[in-house]
Amino acid sequence: MKIAILTSTTAEELVKDVIKNDNKNNYDIDIIALPVPVISILDTNIISKIILKRTYLLNKLKDYNLIIIPGLVRGNAEIIEKTTNVETYKGPKSLGILPYALDFIYNGGKLDKIKSADEVMGSIIPKIIYKTAFKINNIDIPLRGPPTIIIAEIHPDVRIEEVDEMAKRFVNDGAKLLIVGSKNDLNPETIMEKIKIANKYAPVIVELNDISLLKSHQDLGIVGISASTNFIQENIDDIPKDLAIIIGDRNIKKLKRIGNDLINKGYKVIVDPVLGIPGIDFVNSMKRYINIAKSLNAPILFSAADATEEIEADTIGVHGLLAMISIELGASLYLVVEETYKSIRGVSEAKEAIRIAETAYSLKSSPRGLFSKLLVIKQGDKPISISDQVKYDEVNYIPPNYNFNDYIQITVDYNMKKIKVLYKRNNEILAALEGKHSMSIARELVKRINITPDHAAYLGYELSKAEIALKLGKTYVQDEPIIVPPWKGDNGD
Repeated sequence: MKIAILTSTTAEELVKDVIKNDNKNNYDIDIIALPVPVISILDTNIISKIILKRTYLLNKLKDYNLIIIPGLVRGNAEIIEKTTNVETYKGPKSLGILPYALDFIYNGGKLDKIKSADEVMGSIIPKIIYKTAFKINNIDIPLRGPPTIIIAEIHPDVRIEEVDEMAKRFVNDGAKLLIVGSKNDLNPETIMEKIKIANKYAPVIVELNDISLLKSHQDLGIVGISASTNFIQENIDDIPKDLAIIIGDRNIKKLKRIGNDLINKGYKVIVDPVLGIPGIDFVNSMKRYINIAKSLNAPILFSAADATEEIEADTIGVHGLLAMISIELGASLYLVVEETYKSIRGVSEAKEAIRIAETAYSLKSSPRGLFSKLLVIKQGDKPISISDQVKYDEVNYIPPNYNFNDYIQITVDYNMKKIKVLYKRNNEILAALEGKHSMSIARELVKRINITPDHAAYLGYELSKAEIALKLGKTYVQDEPIIVPPWKGDNGD
């Protein structure tokens, strides 16, 4: 069976690569590019006209037993079939599903002329195939990602009493490896205590700047070290080969030279070309990553820290973009550092971002349209307005009609993760309630105290704001807005 797959001039090489890499059964397939930059936005009627106007194309297609068009093309494939006199069906919407659709056909399955192959075959997420460079404990470290392993750093400034909760949360949020950060003025005993605590939850790599500490760190069960190229070069004879070594440097020549030397000596090497600060070194750092990926046979570390800490924007979106970049660069490990409060829960954000990026990668498609928990403030589709036949009365601003002898005080306890409410009358506390659910607090308060409708409405409004603030980790200030978008004008639009 000879199959022609129709595509565009811009996608031709990409489709050829997918078929070349995944055509294990050596199907007789040709990729035929129509003279258009994008085929998926066309409909079958337009494609038919393009073919009909080009005699060479029409004659060529008649040599095939089957024509497949992209699943995103609108319309009925029967229109193209009538033009070419060759059976024509819709393929998948995502390029990564194309090999599965071809297997489906060759195993006797039949595609559809209106539905995409995805709809006919059901949901398929292609398996990511990778080569393992080495293992750290039982964790496969891919030579080139994806899959991408999340590694989270316990920053040097984190106090010992915070390490247990942080390490546990990092692992629960998606980290497979932990790095215990270090700096020159940090007490070695403090570092060792942090290693012991973190090691309860995941394999630990330690930042090392004093070779005399290596033996004591090894005795605590570390699986690797992270250090500069200069440090590694000076102390290589004292580093055991069973430890993984993360080396970082902006000097690519030095990174390659030392990296190759370590690999040749049998070390488990992970290289970090150092992601630059956006606006200063970010573009140059992309060049470093591409250079290393092409020239060094070692897994690559992609550290999101400088971007998430330096960009004054919500880290959810920053991780969303960085994860896609890391996947395209072939990074094997993605480092998250929650150094400041704005980057808290960055590991969970990175996990979701990498899930989306890896799904898009496996489908050979854009991440657009994939379900994403990163859309917290905005959403993919415009909200739908419901129309009905009821006549509504316009309500303009109504000033409050409070009993000024009564006073409601609402606060949020972020450590206990609770909302607290005080209800005072003539400065006497009538109720002091706390909880995590704003509606339950409101119900309990109105059971205990006979409050005015205005105070009841105000209570519900402010408690809902407090609950949103608690969930988002934002500061709650009574009577002040929680979310102020940059497009908000004086009229509230």
